[in-house]
Amino acid sequence: MSECVPVTLKVTAIANILWREEGLGIGNMFYVFYEDGVKVIQPVACEIQRHIKPSEKLLGRQEEVCPRQEGEEQQKCVWSSAVNVKDKFIYATQPLLNRVLIVDIQSQKAVQTVATDAVPVKLHYDKSHDQVWVLSWGDLQKSSPTLQVIGQASASSSHHTVHTQPVGQHFDRVEDFFIPPASLLISHVRFGIIMHKQEPALHKIDLESTSYVKNISLWEHRCVPRALAYTHLGGYYFVSCQDDSTGARRPQLVLDSVTDSVIGTNGDVSGTPYVSPDGRHLVTVDDRDGLMRVQQVSWRGEIGQPFDIHTNLHLSDLAFLPSFTEGGQYNVFGSSGRQTDALVVELRSGRVKMIKSLKEPAAAEQWRWGRQNRVMVSSGLFGQYLMSPAQQSLFILDGRLDKLNCEITDVPRGNTVVWVGEP
Repeated sequence: MSECVPVTLKVTAIANILWREEGLGIGNMFYVFYEDGVKVIQPVACEIQRHIKPSEKLLGRQEEVCPRQEGEEQQKCVWSSAVNVKDKFIYATQPLLNRVLIVDIQSQKAVQTVATDAVPVKLHYDKSHDQVWVLSWGDLQKSSPTLQVIGQASASSSHHTVHTQPVGQHFDRVEDFFIPPASLLISHVRFGIIMHKQEPALHKIDLESTSYVKNISLWEHRCVPRALAYTHLGGYYFVSCQDDSTGARRPQLVLDSVTDSVIGTNGDVSGTPYVSPDGRHLVTVDDRDGLMRVQQVSWRGEIGQPFDIHTNLHLSDLAFLPSFTEGGQYNVFGSSGRQTDALVVELRSGRVKMIKSLKEPAAAEQWRWGRQNRVMVSSGLFGQYLMSPAQQSLFILDGRLDKLNCEITDVPRGNTVVWVGEP
């Protein structure tokens, strides 16, 4: 056995050198939340650095990471959403336990749980105010949804939730919420948007006071909002509207975030909007028609004509990575909700590539927490890697080479993924 020790040390040393050369320090990992706990994965060599088991106890406590549920033969975890809080903590929802679990990144251990309203399903970290926003359904039928906020989220102290001010005294109509993500270009976000079930309006909230500011009516445009994206170029929200009563698609609305007024429709573009980190590209997925539509946004906020990419992949999620061939440009990677391929599009040129053999995703009905049954998560603003799960395994993609880097097997339903960068 002693003869193996130098070899192990040598391999570890090479791996450390590789991480440094690739710009990936020891803190650069994907955290994957799945049925058998949490796996911490280093993407260059595809190494599992840590496995937090469901039966593992929280640091200094008697609570388990995923307590066995009544009637369960095996101790399993159920997760729905997770967020990185300043590379210090990861907050992850446990919808069937009515709580959020906090993982300490330095020690790679679960350290605390925060009780929430019933069935918490979605988290967002508002970096500007160091707050984690929690959307809960109330039950699996979404009958009494609420919004709660966890303040001072990056502090090493005991955490708790507070409710947001109800809009029109109604907590039980919240369908979704949107807070523009902070980036290198958007350092402070002041307002967020709440969407209510079947209501043609957006409800603006002040993130600092977590209070209601105003109601933005979309009634004139017959638009029940379904999803939003934001670009700081021009200060526009792009609002995806639900189909009308006949099933016809409604075009996106363009909203001025300063005046809170609808400027008009985004031509005939309809579907779920995504905006690149530099704000220069709007990418819309119209899954029903098998279309991805890409539009440039100029520095002055002028929205260009779309170029269309036809695909039968039924795109589930998109992630952006900087281009490794053109400075200041981005590529977009799309995961398929039904098939085994991933899509890569160079946004400037419109060139399309495919990454094949990523195995079947979990069926849409197996992922009841949202539309994205197969996420695509990138390794940060300057990263090279992406992760996307299949039904029983994980795939790490190399965004520099636009190819599959590796598959990590025996990770069932790992559809909650967080990237942790180097502090």
